[in-house]
Amino acid sequence: MAGRGGSSWSAAQRTGWLATYSLSIVALVLYVVTQIGAAIAGWFEFVSEQEAHGQSATVLGSDGYFWTFLEQTMQNWQSEFLALAALVALSAVLIHRNSSNSRDGPDELQQRIQDVERRVTRLSKAQRGAAS
Repeated sequence: MAGRGGSSWSAAQRTGWLATYSLSIVALVLYVVTQIGAAIAGWFEFVSEQEAHGQSATVLGSDGYFWTFLEQTMQNWQSEFLALAALVALSAVLIHRNSSNSRDGPDELQQRIQDVERRVTRLSKAQRGAAS
């Protein structure tokens, strides 16, 4: 399949991998920055708690920060996936009128097209009747 100029390359292929995968790259960078920020903030909170209990703060080990950070991350992911699952389940059942993702959008558009076709047909008949 040749595009303009005889090239079979799509526009995405011509712009390079950075433009092709920009959404994934930005999402990954935001995720990494957020996780690093959460790890740093969590570390300071962990150190403060450990000092308040007279214990030393460690990253690894049975009482290390790694396990606290992992628990917080898993709780966050659990709540995000639960919210996403609820949104998907509800959007499969409920409708948001005039949304491009709702099934009522194409149905209403088809109805409008049929209304216009009926009006054009009536106008054509009226003009033919007036010309006779």
